[in-house]
Amino acid sequence: MAIYHLSMQIISRSKGQSAVAAAAYRSGEKLHDERTDEQKFYARNVQPETMILTPSNAPEWMKDRNRLWNEVEKVEKRKDSQLARELNIALPIELNHDQQKELIQSFVQNEFVQKGMVADIAIHRDDANNPHAHIMLTMRNLSEDGFGKKNRDWNADFANAKDNNRGYVKNSEGCLSIREQWANYANKALEQAQSNERITHLSHEKRGLEILPMVHLGHVAHDMGKKGKKTDRGQINRDRQDYNKAVVDLQAYRRQKEDHLKKMKEKEKQFSFSTDIEKTYIQKAASLIGQKVIALEDITARHEQLRKIGDRHDPIERHFHVQQQQFLNVRNYYDRVSDLEREIQQNEEKVEELKKSLNPFKLKENNMMKRRHLDKISDLESNKESYESSIQKQKESLRFSSEEEFYQRYQEFSQKKENRLNQITYEKKQIQVETRVLLRAEEAIKQAKIREISSYYPDLKTAGKYLTYSNALRLEQYHETAQQNQFKLSNIKQSLDASQKKLEEFKKHQKMVHIEKEHVSTMSKEVEKLSIVQKKLDELDRSPGEKAKRLVSKKVRQDYEELQSEAKYGRENLKELGYKGQQDLQQQQSRMNTVEKTVVPWLKKEIKTHESNINALDAIFNVIQQATRSQEQAQQRQQLGRMRSTTINRAKNKGPDLSR
Repeated sequence: MAIYHLSMQIISRSKGQSAVAAAAYRSGEKLHDERTDEQKFYARNVQPETMILTPSNAPEWMKDRNRLWNEVEKVEKRKDSQLARELNIALPIELNHDQQKELIQSFVQNEFVQKGMVADIAIHRDDANNPHAHIMLTMRNLSEDGFGKKNRDWNADFANAKDNNRGYVKNSEGCLSIREQWANYANKALEQAQSNERITHLSHEKRGLEILPMVHLGHVAHDMGKKGKKTDRGQINRDRQDYNKAVVDLQAYRRQKEDHLKKMKEKEKQFSFSTDIEKTYIQKAASLIGQKVIALEDITARHEQLRKIGDRHDPIERHFHVQQQQFLNVRNYYDRVSDLEREIQQNEEKVEELKKSLNPFKLKENNMMKRRHLDKISDLESNKESYESSIQKQKESLRFSSEEEFYQRYQEFSQKKENRLNQITYEKKQIQVETRVLLRAEEAIKQAKIREISSYYPDLKTAGKYLTYSNALRLEQYHETAQQNQFKLSNIKQSLDASQKKLEEFKKHQKMVHIEKEHVSTMSKEVEKLSIVQKKLDELDRSPGEKAKRLVSKKVRQDYEELQSEAKYGRENLKELGYKGQQDLQQQQSRMNTVEKTVVPWLKKEIKTHESNINALDAIFNVIQQATRSQEQAQQRQQLGRMRSTTINRAKNKGPDLSR
């Protein structure tokens, strides 16, 4: 099953660590540490799957693992320098290798690389039951030339709290955010892979679980455990497994008891709305399935089981029919071989007779006859060989070596076939019988549910029998959320009208907010436009040369006058829009920003809620109306039927007039 594990640490010189050595160990590659002039290489049985992800502004050389971490070592001068951050993340075993790679790439790209970090990823699959990824992250801002200053903002995501001097981050908002994000990414990937497994970053205590969590072994303790050596962490896990087994057994007993009580209550409730014959159907189906209480889900599951049993019959029958045909073919081959041998013998006898003939006058004729018989024998021998070859091909599949053994095998097969097909015929009849019982029980349970739901609605006191099961389930959902006085059709109609009225009000408010937003936006654009025009006028008024040009050039003077007209029009337009100055406009813009962030989302939520409520109420209203309308139509049909019967009876009683 998928497990959650995410730990973080700082790779630091103060702990005697090297970024190059760490990258070499995690990637399984041979790297040269320029600072110590040493080759770093750690052999692995299974080569890790590695990749380096870089931000868009990173230089190309940062995708070279050897140069990347040597440059990190060069830029860090202090003896206690923090070189890199590292995450160790367990990957869900329910995902295949490609899905695991896509998951870790997506998580790292979105959560770290887009913020400006370079990520060196190594996926380890040495143990098929423990696939995990090591992610080494740089700690400095990037430039075209390389690394700049350390980014202190990233410390919000990576707290400095340590656990047992191992550098694991704990109990910080930043850590919780990353841990929670990983759970979200992993669960989305599991959902896309159509797996029912899910993981969570929450502790057992916060999830309300009584069982104790396992501790992460780490590769050292894990390798020692595989070799049969005991470790403290391994012993902790063994003790916790024993404790958890006892807790799980107790919880399972509690759930079993609760389920039993729940089913007994459901049975009492179900039977209170069932007729006597329906109770019989339900009890019979329950005994077939082997349960005291039965629900529609149980019937559906049993139907599926019966379908699978039925599906197994067809291939068995086909197999017997195919094998039967094989036996018939071989029997025909043997019969044909026997016929051919008889014909061969007859022709050989005739050849012998012709040889014994001493009549010299028929010598030529005898030779011709002898030749014909010999040719016939040759053809018959050839046909015989063909049939014998066909028999030989079937010997292995039908498991016989001689003709006597064949007929013995054929007899055994015929008996086996008859017994198995008789058994299948019996099973098919049993399936048909059980299916009829299940269908009756299914209909009985649905009718009981329809009566139960109808009892909540006064308008369905007599019209409830015209409800469909799906419509009854809709009414049940409404019954679970509505108030007691809302079950009447008139009250539902009132609630529907009230919700529609409320919806119209919210939509009206939404429209007013939109109009006001457009108004402030238009005013802002007009102010900006007037400001540009006024700036041009001020520049022209301050320039003596421009004043002189206006005196001698008609076009320059016209351009100036057009700017003045545009400025005048802008001021008049702003006056009509209610503009009271830049400070007032800023206040309106600030208020609209607040409305956009608070009021608009609230309005959208309310509109969506009321639309959903209206759709539900409308569906409920239509369901009840449909049932009452069906009842009225049935009553009308019954009344018409009675009228026709009365008319026919009167005509019969009157009889023909015999007085004429």
